[in-house]
Amino acid sequence: MLKNFLLTSLSLMALNSYGARIQILHTNDTHAYLDRSTHQINRGGSARLKALMDYYSDHAQKSGIKTFRVDAGDFSEGNMYYLANRARSVFQIHGNEMGYDVGILGNHDFLMGTSELNDILTDVPMQMNLITANIKVPYRFKSIRQNLGAFAEYEVDGVKIAFLGLTTNEIFYKWRLYQGDITNPKKEAKRVEQVLKDRGNDFIFAVTHIGLLRDMELAKDTKYIDAIVGGHSHTALFETKVVKNKLKRDVPIVQAGKHMEYLGRLVVDIEKGKPLKVVSYELVPVKYEMEDEEVARSVAEADEDLHSQYGEEWLNQVVGKSDLKPGDNKGSKKWASFIADTMREVSGADVAIQISSMNGENFPVGEVTRRDLYNSIPRTFDLDEKYGWSVYTTEVKGYWIKVIFEVLMKFGQPLNFSGVEMKTIKTPLGLKVKDVTINGKLVRPFKNYKVAFTEGIVRGALCIGKITLSILQKPKKTPHLIWESLEKRLDDKNVRLDAIDVDRNKTFFNPDEYVDLASEE
Repeated sequence: MLKNFLLTSLSLMALNSYGARIQILHTNDTHAYLDRSTHQINRGGSARLKALMDYYSDHAQKSGIKTFRVDAGDFSEGNMYYLANRARSVFQIHGNEMGYDVGILGNHDFLMGTSELNDILTDVPMQMNLITANIKVPYRFKSIRQNLGAFAEYEVDGVKIAFLGLTTNEIFYKWRLYQGDITNPKKEAKRVEQVLKDRGNDFIFAVTHIGLLRDMELAKDTKYIDAIVGGHSHTALFETKVVKNKLKRDVPIVQAGKHMEYLGRLVVDIEKGKPLKVVSYELVPVKYEMEDEEVARSVAEADEDLHSQYGEEWLNQVVGKSDLKPGDNKGSKKWASFIADTMREVSGADVAIQISSMNGENFPVGEVTRRDLYNSIPRTFDLDEKYGWSVYTTEVKGYWIKVIFEVLMKFGQPLNFSGVEMKTIKTPLGLKVKDVTINGKLVRPFKNYKVAFTEGIVRGALCIGKITLSILQKPKKTPHLIWESLEKRLDDKNVRLDAIDVDRNKTFFNPDEYVDLASEE
């Protein structure tokens, strides 16, 4: 803490001869981790984060430095707290109690659907400036339109600055914003940055939820964006990533990991007619010893609502044991493989497919409660379905099996499956699949095979387009809930999750989409 204090003190020594100095405290991909971070009891959590932001804000204010608190999206779905008070708790805490000045909507912040999001924003109007320029909804969604802007403008010591919000338009997510649209973020940025310059803004900060690689492309292909506060790829950048823009000026990019593990702290000097100057940048682990009392009370109230919905004893009952260890960099993939095996077993399918990003990094460790199981695959679309996703099955011709895998790999989705083996070859057109076997036998092109998917894959695929509709003919929702099925299988005392061979289950990644540019803490 002494080191952080000294760094803070040095960076907050205002240089009047240069111009205004501002501090940006930033987060991203907090995913409703209101009590703590992944597998870390004494790290993260909204109350601890709020107190830490207050500390840095107060210290800056004493030096005459203006602080902006900025969040780059995905603050809601991703943890059981999302279901507290039908998502109202997390919207209230994040949007109205943390003190954020600016925030954007990530793809997980509209997965409840357009109508439900509109109802939430009716019940919980945002005090922070909620900005996402490339989200478009019809006039009938009045609360979304009233709460959601394209940008937010401020003036600091005579210097005018703007924050421009942008989110991902990937087809795997945008279908949930039905009766609306999410336009191309780069095209929207080019349009709005000119608007902001015409309005007299001296500096433009893009707040994005498009991932680090696309942030780099955005910086390179725009003229007036001076810095980017990013999210979506869960990247912990311990140094600014600098990219030259179209005018050959340096654009620093920052991102603070996930799940409130870190608070990003960027201090910059801004002066009319001169380039933005980075004074200091750091990621601060959210291990602060203090907690904000008001936020802590709100988190406790969210717990009370979950207990009233499910029953405290039922929710916290131990239902199994996991031999996975915190910090296992293959833990998420091992758990995804276990989920795929479970879906195939309960549905009687020949093949099951799971995408490990859908279960995330919060795989269960040690004694596993029902709440742990929810948080190990924390996916809910419709808030009325409080027991999570169901297993879906469909009949697929053998020749489509190969196509399904190639399509998912093309979209850069990390893929786990059960009941099938194959080889891949690298071609100029990407990875291609060959020698597909099911139950040890080569796939017969015109034979029907029963394939099990998570609800998310099926419902998303049905809304993507004609090709996926033709592949997934008449999918069926089975009576098997994923959480419940995992609980029954995890109760087997012989289950050894750590021994799962993820290479045998063929986990694929598109190397152009999944890169690790983070440093070690």
